[in-house]
Amino acid sequence: MRHSAFPLLRLAIALGALGGLVFADVSYGQSAPAPTSTRTPIRLLAGFPPGGGVDILARLFAEPLSEATGRTVIVENRPGAAGRLAMDLLHSAPADGSTLMIAPDATVVLYPQTVRGSAEPVFDLTPIAQTGAFAMGFAATSSLATGGLEGFAQWARTHPAEATFASAGAGGSTHLYGLLIGQALGVPLRHVPYKGAAPAIADLMAGHVASTVQPVGTMLAQARANRLVVLASSGARRSSLAPEVPTFAELGHAGFNGDLWFGVFAPPGMPAERAESLNAIFTQTMRRAQVRERMRALDLDARESSAAEFATQVKTDWRRWSEVIKSTGFTGESE
Repeated sequence: MRHSAFPLLRLAIALGALGGLVFADVSYGQSAPAPTSTRTPIRLLAGFPPGGGVDILARLFAEPLSEATGRTVIVENRPGAAGRLAMDLLHSAPADGSTLMIAPDATVVLYPQTVRGSAEPVFDLTPIAQTGAFAMGFAATSSLATGGLEGFAQWARTHPAEATFASAGAGGSTHLYGLLIGQALGVPLRHVPYKGAAPAIADLMAGHVASTVQPVGTMLAQARANRLVVLASSGARRSSLAPEVPTFAELGHAGFNGDLWFGVFAPPGMPAERAESLNAIFTQTMRRAQVRERMRALDLDARESSAAEFATQVKTDWRRWSEVIKSTGFTGESE
């Protein structure tokens, strides 16, 4: 099942632009929809197929967005090229409030640096809001995990030919995290790319690979069935989904304290005040108990920030991944 072709992404959210709107109130259920300068539908682009995580998140936010703006919101799936097709549409859309996009961080700040021919969207798209975050986990087969993370590292040093890790695709976050983990442990883990998380986890449980890097929530069912062991997780604190799993920092390995996120983006050129108005809608939406519950079912923690704060984070994460890519020596021709 090994696959080294064009990488496929995980779940994601990124929204585009709502320009020309005047928002009177975003406290849902307490006022009429805010007046708008146009009643044309809002396109909410999702760069992944229907039924997947990005699609589910887009539909989760579509109804509250419609309530707040008084406009119909249509979720438009444009799958392909790890979200780049939808992002290209967002780039060419007018900043008049008629087009938005939902995407994961990798679509915006990672793949443009690892895939040939990609644009640099972080420098011109309008960041609106971060809408959810999750931790990455490093897991090994049960037989190799008895000594914890350090025990696995000791085994890997004496079995370099067998010290492999499976990712969900070359050039993605699971791949680059795996290379960084190998560096931190002092072990040159050999990369085995797969066409998504499911086949990578399946081959780990079957013993065809020694370890894998995947979102923590993706591996919880298998971990609790003792079919694999999650040795450590990323993030500044333990994952709320798996508080029993220590962080890399706790185990003495700094540099893994950044969660991955989903965000909302608008086309280039949206005025800052409109971006903040949109940010208020998504912030209020995430404060709804039922929305938080549905996000948690997708293994996401709700995250709030202003549009300006999110824009700063996007640029920070672009630089962070740039440094990671340089440190690993990965290029689009590496696999």
